[in-house]
Amino acid sequence: MDKPAPFDAVLDIPIRELEAAGPLVLVFQGLRSEVSVTGYGFRGHADSPLVLVRPRQPLGLRWKDAFELEAGDGRVIGRGTVLYPRTSDPADTSAARKKALLERLSLGEREMLLTLAEEKGLQGLREEDAAAFCRLGRSRLEGLARELEEEGAARILSFSPLFLVAQGSLEFLRLKVTGYLRRYHKKHPGQRGAPLARIENRFPAPRQVLLLALKSLVKEGTAAIEGQTVRLADFRIPLTPQDEEVLKNLEDMFLKGEFQTVSLEDIRERFHLSHMKLQTLLAVLTEREKIVEGRDGFLLHSKWLDEIVAKLHESGRKELTVAEFKAMTGLSRKYAIPLLELLDEMGVTRRRGSVRDIL
Repeated sequence: MDKPAPFDAVLDIPIRELEAAGPLVLVFQGLRSEVSVTGYGFRGHADSPLVLVRPRQPLGLRWKDAFELEAGDGRVIGRGTVLYPRTSDPADTSAARKKALLERLSLGEREMLLTLAEEKGLQGLREEDAAAFCRLGRSRLEGLARELEEEGAARILSFSPLFLVAQGSLEFLRLKVTGYLRRYHKKHPGQRGAPLARIENRFPAPRQVLLLALKSLVKEGTAAIEGQTVRLADFRIPLTPQDEEVLKNLEDMFLKGEFQTVSLEDIRERFHLSHMKLQTLLAVLTEREKIVEGRDGFLLHSKWLDEIVAKLHESGRKELTVAEFKAMTGLSRKYAIPLLELLDEMGVTRRRGSVRDIL
């Protein structure tokens, strides 16, 4: 059985009248429980006080449930409405914050859902939490969530089950991530950006919420995501003249197709580069649109890729096999397959069984 939980409520009777009534009994839908009632003493609420109610028995109350208060002799001396079921300890919340919270919960369903979402912060509000808080049905909760999203007050991450996050919480996370990336670039100027896994560990938010914040930063041009790395959009790795010379040589090798026969490990040793330095230089070439990276790390010079795409479109073919593609490009199967997969990702081709449609 659930333990009795304290809750916040608003009454229609001044606290002084309750104090003169002696022991109090709360009545809700045939359930009865002795209770203690403590007024918060907020200004402007003398005749309709906001109070903390502590029942001795579990009552299963939720937001906006109406109840009666009886005196010891059985007289109904007042009525109340639940505002926050299973409330927090008053010592954990400042008086000003508690007052603002309860006043917002008094306003209506829309404000209640937004307030609850804001209370959940970066964790977001899940359907099960909303259902435990109020008696609104799933369709009504979804309708309210849609209204909040249309107004820009919240973002819905899923409908089944419902999961939303307050826009204010999302903005807070965006600012925190931006600040973190700025500090990361300052501390690690030679790295392309921060690993996504490191950002996930840094911010205790559900992955859906974090990715939503990152995608919004990318959309507005503040950040960029490259594979599993995140950086500020305007960040540039400081390069030395020697780095630029290596970049030129790397680009020439890509253009000549030398990476068909030389491994990245061979390249790293040839130029005396650390693994991280090589990845950094490759990322610079990608950013400069000199090379394109496909699945499984397949790399190709952009000019050569453009020529292959043009050759496919000029061929007049509607489809082709792997063997035909190998003959067209002069590539071995080892390189033809990842290149075709890259073309699939780009929307140039589409796999259909053993052939590719040319789109």
